[in-house]
This record gives sequence, structure tokens and C-alpha cells, in this order.
Amino acid sequence: MNKKIFLFFLPVLISEGSLFAQSESVVSGIWERNTPKSVKMFKVVNGNLSEVASSALDGEGRFSMRFMPEKEGYYVLGISSKATDRYVFYLKPGDPLNVRVMKESYQLEGKENTPENLEMTRWHDFIFPLEDKAVYFMGKNSTYVDFFPLMEEKLAALKSYKVKKTKNKKFNAAFAEYRDYNLLYTALQFIYSIRSAHPQDEDFIDYYRQIDIPSLSATTKVLNYPDGLRTLVSAYMLHSKLSGISGQEYAKMMGNPANALLKNDAGTIKNDTIKGEIALMFGHSSRTVEGMKEYKSQYAGFLITEDQKARWKRIEDSYQEKAENKKPIDFTFPNAEGRDVSLSDFRGKVVYIDIWATWCGPCKREMPSLKELEEEYKDNKDMVFMGINVDVSKNIQKWKDFLVKEQLPGVQLFAGDMAGSALSKPYKITGIPRFMLVGKDGCLIYMDAPRPSSSEIRAVLNDALKK
Repeated sequence: MNKKIFLFFLPVLISEGSLFAQSESVVSGIWERNTPKSVKMFKVVNGNLSEVASSALDGEGRFSMRFMPEKEGYYVLGISSKATDRYVFYLKPGDPLNVRVMKESYQLEGKENTPENLEMTRWHDFIFPLEDKAVYFMGKNSTYVDFFPLMEEKLAALKSYKVKKTKNKKFNAAFAEYRDYNLLYTALQFIYSIRSAHPQDEDFIDYYRQIDIPSLSATTKVLNYPDGLRTLVSAYMLHSKLSGISGQEYAKMMGNPANALLKNDAGTIKNDTIKGEIALMFGHSSRTVEGMKEYKSQYAGFLITEDQKARWKRIEDSYQEKAENKKPIDFTFPNAEGRDVSLSDFRGKVVYIDIWATWCGPCKREMPSLKELEEEYKDNKDMVFMGINVDVSKNIQKWKDFLVKEQLPGVQLFAGDMAGSALSKPYKITGIPRFMLVGKDGCLIYMDAPRPSSSEIRAVLNDALKK
């Protein structure tokens, strides 16, 4: 009897195994750009990337990996989840993909690539001149002066852009939306990246003023795209800036974007699930336990799906006070008069440190709030505000001029070319502005302290001053 049962089920097991193998997608090719150790595939989950497969590169840069696409849709091939060195493709279970990533772009190889990805690649070739300036901008010195005319040129060319319909109706509908999203993503990447010159409000072309936030947030479709939610939020911020609000109002909005998106202008963001994702997105911005509790009381009500509530619970479970409780590495930098000043000179005082640069837009946006904060604590002899500039050493005069122009108070120091070894490496600084808080005992309280514009900062400073 047992043998008969075994023989009865054997063909079924083989059949299921065969179907499983047929549903796997094989992604292969050659990676000629830089020298990464591996190439990865990512799925898109709530607008974020989650790794599903990886392959080491051989001596010639070749790679090959198998994975099971959970569903038909967009997947990303790249060396990391960052915007650079990654490309979006459309896969169904079982679809093959063969790609050659070259120095500046990519091309499909062989005859097995699907009609969907042939269309994805044709679109990428069309938008590549914009992407090249918006994403791969380092060393190219592209500014709005050359980007905006190119953008308008591409917008005009779109009117005659011919889409080749595939037999996949689901892809055809999704691809029409993807093109609009990808154009918006690229346009915003340019605006929110480091440039030698940034446009004033009047310099923006009409495309940016016509971004339809209610339409973009009416459904959850934006979550199907890489960085979809961040693109929506960035579009909202820029659209608000161009709508004529004052610089002070804009700085306040940037200081508490969750409040702006979910409460002050709740009618603009239409979809309730999107609101929940926004609440989750900015839930990570709290720097203290107190701040986390306050944020929860304000925004946890926007979490409507069980998945959102579960992810919020994981944030709470894993959240730890960002207190290092160890003696900071001492540093010494010159002030504007050329006199060396050390962090250890202020032992016995609470030191709030701002690491910034003259070219850093987000740094400048925090300065009004920082000045306001310094004014509030100016009579407290135990409170010190310290600014450390990380411009390259040859721009020291630019820094000095900036101090005079902006009338920056507090202790102002210049790290220059020493910033990497003396600040970035020991304090794990990967972006600015970065704020740190040192206690009276010289121990680091927060390696990544709340910003001056945050609702948490005063409670944090007051608590440090009590100790």
C-alpha cells in the first residue's frame, strides 16, 4: 500500500518541481562599471527596495542569479539600493534578463529579453541624457542653466514619442504610468542633489509648477516604484515652495514634514494608505525616546493597514536611545582668527555641535532655527553652541565671508580637509547637516542629535543641562 501511494504522488511532485523551475527568472550579464564585488536584484516593497538575489562577479565582471518573482511588476538590478548604479526592469515569473552595464549606461544582450524590457530600455535610452545630469552628476558641473532647457526639449519630444505596444496589457497600462513617474523622479533628483548653483523660484520651468500632488497621491500606485514615497514627498515640498509660501513657512514645513503632509494640508494627500506610509517614513526621524512617544501620539492614528501597524511595532521594538555613553574622540580645529580650539576646552558644559558646509542647502535651512535656539539659551553659561565647517581647505575664505554675512553666533570652527579623518570616520558621518550633543562630563550623549528645527531639541538640551 505504501509503495502505491508513493508511486501515485511521484508524478505530482515532479510536475510541481518542474513548474517551480519554469517560474524562476534567470538574470545574467556583465558589469563593466567600477569594480563591485557583487550585483543584486531588488523587489519594490512600499516604494523601498528589498534584496531578493545576488551574484558575485567573476574575473571578467560576469554574473548570473536565479530568483522567483513574487508577482509581475518592477524589479531593480544594481550594486546597492542607492539611486546610482541601478536600473529598473519589468519581470513576470520566469522572464529572463540579460544585461550589459557599461561605463555610462546599459544595453540588453541576446535575444531572450522580453518585449516589456525592450520597451523599458528604449525609454531609458530616451531619458538617459536627463538621468546622466540628474543622477550621475559628479564631476560634470551641470546646473539648472543647462538642465532646464534639456528638460523642456525632452518634454517637447515626448509629444512624438511612439510607444510600441506589447501583448501584455497589464504592462502597457503600468508602463504609461511608469514613464510619468520616472520623468518626475529624474527631475526631482536633479533639484535635490548637490550643485554649484541652485535655481531661484522664478527660474523653475512650468513642469515643476504643474506637478499634480492630489493625483499622484490618489492611489497607492506610487508605492510600486523605487523611492516612490520619497519622490511623492519631495514633489510636495518643492510644489509647496513654488506656491509662494514664505521662506520662514517653508523652513518650518521642512522641520516637521509629517505635520505639513498629514495635518496642515491633509486634503492634498488623498489616499489613506499613503498617509500611513508617510507616518511610518517620518517615524524614523525621532532621535529620542521622548520624541518617539510624542510622534506616536500625533501620527500613529494614520496607520490603517495591519502591515503598517506591524511595521510600526517593529520600529518601537527596535528603537533604542541614541546615547553613546562614551568619551568622544577629541578634536581641534582653528576658528576664524586662526586660533586652535578643542572640544575638550568646554568640559563642564553641554556642547551642541552643528557640522555643516557653505554649499549645503539643508544645512542653511536649519540656520534660522539654530539662531533662534542659540538666542533662547544665550544666558545659560553651561550651554555652548559649536559650528564645524567641512568645506575644503582652499575655501576657508568663503567660510569666513559666510560667517560675517550670516552673522553666525557661537563657537565657529573650520575642519577643512581634516573633516574626513577627524569627524566623518570616528563619528560615522555620511551626510550633513549632522548635529551631535556632548554632556558636561565630556561624554557623547547623542552622536546623531535632533536638529534645531525639531520639536524634540529643547527637551533634549534641558535634560542635558540638568545633569
